[in-house]
Amino acid sequence: MADGRVHPYLCGSIVAVCLLGGCHSNLELMDSFGPREIIPYTPRANSQNAFDAYALAALDAEKLAGPYVSRVSFFPDQKTEIIKALRPCVRQVSEATRLDCEFRFVPHRPFTQIPYQNGWRFIGRVYEWNADRACTTGDYDTAIANVTVGTKFGFDLTAGGATDASLGLSIVDELRRSIAPYLAKMSPSQLDRLARGIKDDVQREPSIATAIKNEHENILQSLRFVEECMTKNNYDALLDNMGPDVNEAIRFLSEIGGNERKQQTFLTELTQACESEYATVQQDANVPTIKRPQTKIEFKKQWRKLPKYLLGSLRPLLSMSDATCARTRLLLLYAEILKFGKEQKPFPSGLSVFSNDLTIDPFTGKPFLYHADQAEFTLYSVGANCRDDGGDTDETYSTPDLKLECPGP
Repeated sequence: MADGRVHPYLCGSIVAVCLLGGCHSNLELMDSFGPREIIPYTPRANSQNAFDAYALAALDAEKLAGPYVSRVSFFPDQKTEIIKALRPCVRQVSEATRLDCEFRFVPHRPFTQIPYQNGWRFIGRVYEWNADRACTTGDYDTAIANVTVGTKFGFDLTAGGATDASLGLSIVDELRRSIAPYLAKMSPSQLDRLARGIKDDVQREPSIATAIKNEHENILQSLRFVEECMTKNNYDALLDNMGPDVNEAIRFLSEIGGNERKQQTFLTELTQACESEYATVQQDANVPTIKRPQTKIEFKKQWRKLPKYLLGSLRPLLSMSDATCARTRLLLLYAEILKFGKEQKPFPSGLSVFSNDLTIDPFTGKPFLYHADQAEFTLYSVGANCRDDGGDTDETYSTPDLKLECPGP
């Protein structure tokens, strides 16, 4: 987020969200690939849906960011300028987080700009920069306010499509990273306020299955686009946007151009694999990582690079969601446990003193690993390998075990 990045596997056009699922195998059934004409949503002022305020604030933020809108890194004076310019937009979003949010998702054609995301990215940056600056000056009350409100905003964005969800999770991640190293310096009341705020945010968080379901509509649009390329026997748009990696697949599709039987066979094979993968991802979204079957789809050599390129986003989104969910819960628990120490109480002997749903590791479906004595405690997730490595982790706090991004208490 700080450098403008979205999760690495989720960059670029949403055609990279994979052509998964919901597919029909016949060229004649192209109308089943979603609407030909996509009608954009028009946000309404004074709505009781937080999404409308988010969308309007994003449009204003894109204008107010001016020449910075395409930048990914910023000097301190530029950050100050952007914070000042976007203050009304951030205030509008902050007020809107008090409302319920129903994300107004609209599918889009591949290789097209997704609305609102540049503005949302800048608003997320302002929350992060405000929190970071407040932490470095010891103004933890201001930092907590920015983190809790910004986290709620980020989670609300995860009810859109895959790139909306990726952006929302990135906002949540950067806000957590900005405050986590300072937890031990906070007072009991500040830790309590942070924990309560994050708890409210977590309880509001949509299921990642919502983003996967929404993305199905984009997938149908991608299938329509590929079919149109086949009908015209023109693959310039695919090549321009996906690069030379798909040259072999494009040569194959060009060779079968005009042969409806071979085209239908190709679409049938592709869409059957996509349907199977989409259904599997939807099921996986509702179970812990450890219970997800390890599946591998095989594609024909002539066009395997095309689906491999296109099938590269939903599973990484699922993994990103798992990690963000785990670390957000760890942040909440860290604040609660540190509060015990600040109040001169022994650290809890176990996590059973906390709400059960907040102590569950999304990688295993079981409680986080926790050990405590009178002087210190250790709290961590097993991470993506679903194995307890004794709290061992790397400089990013990600592997093999996953931990909160802060020094030990």
